[in-house]
Amino acid sequence: MRIAAAVITASAIVFAVAGCSSNDNGSTETTPNSAKDNVSAALSSAANAAEGAVSSASAAAGSAISSAGAAASTLASQARGAVDTAKVSTFTVAFKTRYPSLAEGRDDAVIGDILNQTCADINANKPESEVVTSLEARAGNEGTAATPEQAQEIYNMAKPLC
Repeated sequence: MRIAAAVITASAIVFAVAGCSSNDNGSTETTPNSAKDNVSAALSSAANAAEGAVSSASAAAGSAISSAGAAASTLASQARGAVDTAKVSTFTVAFKTRYPSLAEGRDDAVIGDILNQTCADINANKPESEVVTSLEARAGNEGTAATPEQAQEIYNMAKPLC
């Protein structure tokens, strides 16, 4: 809207100036060619001004879109962190409830590491049997390894959270 108004205003000024141009002899007469040249130059200037305004508006819009995208990305990253924390908390509660002897004396961070290491193995495409065998030692407590059945159950709890 502003651009159109600027073009119309510039055109009106050009027409007014073109009508008042003077020749070398002091006369205020305007020849058709000089008026045409003046109008052409004015329209060209107006078009250049409009193009510059559109370019500036486009750049501002692009910058706004980029900023909005960055903000959305930051929020999504924070949401993923919250989900990860929720997953670790869920696993920790389930682990403590299901395996009190394996959880005894361990804080939440240590139990959360069992999930994190198990997920790392799963995401590295290690075979299930290898991950379960690792869990026997990883989930063990105070020198007592988890049984193969416990390790398989822990794997089954962890896999959907990864």
